[in-house]
Amino acid sequence: MIWPQTNLAYLAAVAEKAGMTVDIVDCIAEEISWPQYEEIIGECKPRFCVGNIISATYENDVRALKRAKEISGAVIVGMGPHITDSPARSLKEAKDLEFVICHEAEGTLEELLSLYKKSEKPTVSELKEVKGLGFVPARIDEKESDKPFIAEQRPFVNLDELPRPRHDLLPLHRYWAPFLGNYSFVQASRGCTYRCIFCRQAVMWQWQYRRRSGKKVAEEALYVHSLGVETILFHADTFTLNRELVEELCDTLIEAGTPFRWACNAHVASLVGKGDLLQKMRRAGCWMIAIGVESGDDEILKTIKKGCTVAQAKEVVEMVDKAGIEAWGYFVLGFPGDTLETMERTAQFSRSLPLKIAKFDIAAPYPGTEFHQFVKEKNYLKFDKYEDFDQNASAVVEYPDLSRAQIKKAVKWATIRFYLRPMSILRLIREALRFRSLTTGIRIVFDFMRMLAGVKRSGAPAR
Repeated sequence: MIWPQTNLAYLAAVAEKAGMTVDIVDCIAEEISWPQYEEIIGECKPRFCVGNIISATYENDVRALKRAKEISGAVIVGMGPHITDSPARSLKEAKDLEFVICHEAEGTLEELLSLYKKSEKPTVSELKEVKGLGFVPARIDEKESDKPFIAEQRPFVNLDELPRPRHDLLPLHRYWAPFLGNYSFVQASRGCTYRCIFCRQAVMWQWQYRRRSGKKVAEEALYVHSLGVETILFHADTFTLNRELVEELCDTLIEAGTPFRWACNAHVASLVGKGDLLQKMRRAGCWMIAIGVESGDDEILKTIKKGCTVAQAKEVVEMVDKAGIEAWGYFVLGFPGDTLETMERTAQFSRSLPLKIAKFDIAAPYPGTEFHQFVKEKNYLKFDKYEDFDQNASAVVEYPDLSRAQIKKAVKWATIRFYLRPMSILRLIREALRFRSLTTGIRIVFDFMRMLAGVKRSGAPAR
């Protein structure tokens, strides 16, 4: 699944607001090779190059920014949860970076660009006043200190006050997946009040939940649909956390004639006893809800602070299915406390539920999470480079009574047994009648098996 870069569309809108001309290059979606990427940079000669630096693609992302600096002399800026967790370390490791942005990037980027617009070369003292910014002063002025400077955190913004993302700059036609078809994201909220130990939203948003107006979310979704996108995925850490948002969005879409189909995610606890809300979501065009079930064992759910029970997960999945909405289940194997028996219990639980799709991930203790802190203190963390932090491919936690190989094997067989059932095979055959689904599905299966075998993909430039 290729992730639509809505966050970069937000930053593009902010840069435009600051008086810049902007473009977005999504090399993954457009399958742009390194030579092609370098040619684009050479032609555009950007003054600034801004990108996400993600743990699972760390070296690749840093290289993309570095090449922009080498080719065009661009000021390069990195951001994201990996940076936010340890900005000083990131600046030391990525020696070519001028700047990093911690937590929410929009306000910091706008202020940084405005400084450069007023002056070709802002002073170190001016840059130190930009909240949320990190940099090495000596990289700006060689007379200054070579120790990283990290400014105080910028207060979180009112999401409704941000400019509308430049969705039109994204390769919207390239965001496609089996069962979803052509799709893109519209952001509904940031943050979450649930305290799951493995969630990276805590790194970025510090458990502070902020939502947009449901009407504004609906209006933006209608705009994205007008650009030719078939399916909207409402992007949020937990979309169904606030009932008022969901109801207002649904009312607006129903009033507009339910012009497109859409999907969202949900925490189990946020839907308990809300069958009436699910019925309204169905009328408004919701056809799928991705539910974070995580485990089929109550003790594991307690350990990861999931805030729900196995019985509640069963109730909610069945309620979603009864409402005529597809339920997709997300599971994670290899959490603290997991054993061969609990992982098997989770796999069996997935097959007992009326799920149309199930995804089984490897527990990944991403930097900055409570999970990461726990396994680091216990010396359970085994990795060679940041790219090993990949819930799709790598097991980086080795417990005394549960090996990495056992976790990967459990994920592999949970997936195989879920999809080798007659009902799943029939669904896959129906989807495979679409040629694009067939070819993409073959690639997904091949890629999945290669990753579980430890074979890495060849790198492509980042977004």
